[in-house]
Amino acid sequence: MLKNLRRTLPGLALGLAIAAPAAAQEVRIAVQCPPVPACSDWVYAEDFAAALREGGMEATVFDSASLGKDPEIVDQLSQGLLQFGVTNFVMIAQVDPRILGFLAPYVFENSQQFFRATQETDSPLLDGIRENMADQGVKIAGLPGLGGQMGLFNDEKAVASVEDLTDLRLRAIDANQVKLFEAWGTQGVVVDMPEFAGAVQQEIVDGYFNPPAVPLIFRHTEFLTHFTDLKAGTPFRAALMSADWYAGLGDDEKAIVDAAVETANAKNREWTYAAETTEIEQLEAAGVTITSPTDEALAEFKRRSQEVWDTLMPAGSVAEMQALADASKE
Repeated sequence: MLKNLRRTLPGLALGLAIAAPAAAQEVRIAVQCPPVPACSDWVYAEDFAAALREGGMEATVFDSASLGKDPEIVDQLSQGLLQFGVTNFVMIAQVDPRILGFLAPYVFENSQQFFRATQETDSPLLDGIRENMADQGVKIAGLPGLGGQMGLFNDEKAVASVEDLTDLRLRAIDANQVKLFEAWGTQGVVVDMPEFAGAVQQEIVDGYFNPPAVPLIFRHTEFLTHFTDLKAGTPFRAALMSADWYAGLGDDEKAIVDAAVETANAKNREWTYAAETTEIEQLEAAGVTITSPTDEALAEFKRRSQEVWDTLMPAGSVAEMQALADASKE
C-alpha cells in the first residue's frame, strides 16, 4: 500500500523535501488529461491554482501526465514530493474500496444528490475513507465531478434495453465491472484505457461504460457512433493533496489552501451542471447517435445493477451507502 511505498524513498531526498519552507515552495498540481475544457481534471486544477495565486502562493498546473501516471502521482503525494494531484478514484480504492460505492450504478439519482452526499451531508463512511487515506500520507480535497452521468458507448448499434446488449463486448476497468456487465447480460473484457482504441479496431471490444466527457476528451467519437443515456451514476475523480506538505504549512498558508479547495469544489459543481446540459449536443455534433431508454428499460438496468452492488463495493458498506444516498435526497 501507499504507506509501504513511502519507506522506499531515500532518506536524504525525503528530508530535503520536508525541510524546504512550505510557503516558499511552488505548489505543483498534476493532472493526467490534456489542457482541454472538456476535462474536469484540468479545469479543477486551473481553478485551484488561480485561487492559490490570488492568495499569494505560487502554483503551476502540469497536464498530460507530465509528472507521471496516477500511481506515480499518489506515491509522490504520500512522500511529500508533490503537493496536489487530480487522479483516478481507483487510487483511493486501493486504500479503502468503500469509495467504489459512490460510483456504483444508480446509487445516486443525479449529480446534485452526489454532491450533497460528498460535500454537505454528515457521512461517517466518507470520514472513514478520508482517515484511511490520511494514514497513507494523502488528504482527500474533493471528489470532482466529470460531467454528465454514466452511459454506454459502442461502435455497432443503438442500445435501448438490456436485450440489445447480448451480442456486444464492453471494455471493463476491472473484474468487478465484468460482473456488472454480466448482470446486464453481456460480456466484459478488461482493457487498459491506452489500449482501448486498438482493442476496438481489433474487435476485442465494441465499446465502454463511461461518462459523455471521455470520448469527447480522447476523440473516441471518431469510431464510437452510439451512446445510450443510462443515467447510471455521477462520474468523479479524486482531488488529492500531500498530508506532509499540508501539515508543514503555516496557519495563513493553510487558510489559503483551504479556501482554494473550497473554491475549486464549488466551481466544479457549477462546471458539472453546465457540462450535463451541453455534452449530449457535443456528441450529436460529432456524429454520435443518442438513445434514451424508456423508464421501463432504465428500471431493468437499475434492478440488475442493484443485484451486484455487493460486488461493486464491499458488501458490508452497501447499507451504509444506501443510507447516505437516502439522507442526501432533496
